[in-house]
Amino acid sequence: MLKTIFFYANTVFKDDTIWLWSIRQTCFFIVIIVFPLLLFKKSIRRFEVGIVINLLISILLFADELYYTYASNILSIMQAGNMQYKDEILAAIPSLLSKHQLWYFVDFIIVGLALLSKWIRIRSRDGFKVVPAVVTLVAIVFFCTSYHLIPESLELVTGFIYSKYKSVRYGTIYGYHFVDIKNAITNNKRAPYNTYDEMIEAYEKVKLYKGNEQNSEQYTGIAEGKNVFVVQLESVQQFVIGREINGKPITPNLNQFLAENIAISNMHASSYTTTADSEHSFITAIYPSENGEAFSKYYSNTYDDIFKNYKKAGYTTVYAHGNYDTFWNRKNVFSKYAVDKVYFINDFEDTSELIRTYLSDELLYRQILAMLPETDGPIFADIVAASSHKPFDLEGIQNKENKVSIDVGKYKETEFGNYLEAMNYADYAFGIFLEELKARELYENSVILVYGDHYGMTMYDEELLEFLGEKKEDYNVARMQFEFSNVACGIKIPGIEKMEINYPVSKVDLKPTLMQIANIQDTFSLGTSIFQKKPYVCVNNGKMITENYYYDAENWYDLDTGKRLEMETLEEKVRTDLDKNVEYMNLELDVSLSVLTENLLKDK
Repeated sequence: MLKTIFFYANTVFKDDTIWLWSIRQTCFFIVIIVFPLLLFKKSIRRFEVGIVINLLISILLFADELYYTYASNILSIMQAGNMQYKDEILAAIPSLLSKHQLWYFVDFIIVGLALLSKWIRIRSRDGFKVVPAVVTLVAIVFFCTSYHLIPESLELVTGFIYSKYKSVRYGTIYGYHFVDIKNAITNNKRAPYNTYDEMIEAYEKVKLYKGNEQNSEQYTGIAEGKNVFVVQLESVQQFVIGREINGKPITPNLNQFLAENIAISNMHASSYTTTADSEHSFITAIYPSENGEAFSKYYSNTYDDIFKNYKKAGYTTVYAHGNYDTFWNRKNVFSKYAVDKVYFINDFEDTSELIRTYLSDELLYRQILAMLPETDGPIFADIVAASSHKPFDLEGIQNKENKVSIDVGKYKETEFGNYLEAMNYADYAFGIFLEELKARELYENSVILVYGDHYGMTMYDEELLEFLGEKKEDYNVARMQFEFSNVACGIKIPGIEKMEINYPVSKVDLKPTLMQIANIQDTFSLGTSIFQKKPYVCVNNGKMITENYYYDAENWYDLDTGKRLEMETLEEKVRTDLDKNVEYMNLELDVSLSVLTENLLKDK
């Protein structure tokens, strides 16, 4: 019980007081978990079973905290299938460890020392106490049913299908895992819409609500027939753009590219999870569900994807990633898309520089343009970089001193210092890509889209807060939540003067934008053009950003002051608009989940 409270204090209640409600509900689950001990008399067997139960709970809470630190989300049983990517997972763990996490296991150390010192004596008598155990279980179930403890916790968890944070907050960590396992066993059949007709009616409502604020027709077809190069950068967040450390810019090439073209300073990732999820959002313009699940579980689905649409418009389509085709199931995923040529690490001639298992960004960029298929028509190329991946150590890079141009000073050898160096290297390599485009006379007359895939640093890192000029004890939590999903983004479109888009846009808006400027009909996207303002953008966990406010899946906050909004004190129109945003966000996520899990576009 103490470990569970400790877990709450370091995760979901990190910036709030722990609710007595959560402690009360947790007590019920703890009693159920330790109930098997009543089946044994005082004996070595009961001691052993108790140690095993304690160990399992400790490992569960420890793993949940690690993942929460990594992704600001709660671990799901659905991610057990991701163990095939154990090398990447294990590489990230050292940067997530903290001394306070020893408290999950300190009792084992104490008991171990006590046993070695013979402070504890355990009689070896064994046997079952069946009748008392059964009577106790019946009494517990009767009490909990009478006071609605069982259905109340589990019903609350089930009600928050998009926010694990709220599931744990209201239904406890054990209630969350119970329902999560149940969903896994039942194949996660929780789609709000089971037929295309039901779904499309809700889809049209969402599109009408999100797309009625500003006309952007002047951008339609402005880049028709132009080459399109899309570059996805690993972990590049917006906060590094335009910033310096010790007198040198962190991202000089990105800074210049954004200054000369369309800088999108308020772009938000559609999920907190993997590179694969970012690719899914970009390609399909719908939201991913669990970590990597769209690629691993739903790869055979049919979507109105960007490759299919560009190929229909006469483009030669290309995808490139400097990793193995088995990673995140990409071989199977991209065999289903209309991609003319797919390149993975084994397709590159020069693999002399690897950063862990990935081809370095530099070698990826230097080779990919020469490998493009010969064609008389335009090319659509989606290129995914990976060198700046967590833990950001750039292990394997050659001549690092010539490729990392910043001095991180006191942050050297820290996670944050490594992150800044990784961002600087990613920028260095992106500069090489731009040079290669110019050398091949492809730069001036091509569309070039660049964006970060997801967060890199956790929002509560003390060195990050110091770098941003915030104090941990009084910083604006809403702003830091905002920064967590805010990724770097910019686009060069021939014929458009430099400009800045500073209202909120989302990763699912990129596909409809590219379709619009190429004059290709977009039949199904949950996003809208970046040139069109919308009431909100959201993340797949139910969090939302508007121009002035942030919604954490439970409360609204003022982005400038960080203060929680007291809804009853707001003007009626503001309150109504915010309530409608939540309503339509949930409708949008319902549509996305249904399309993903039920494959509702398979016949379209």
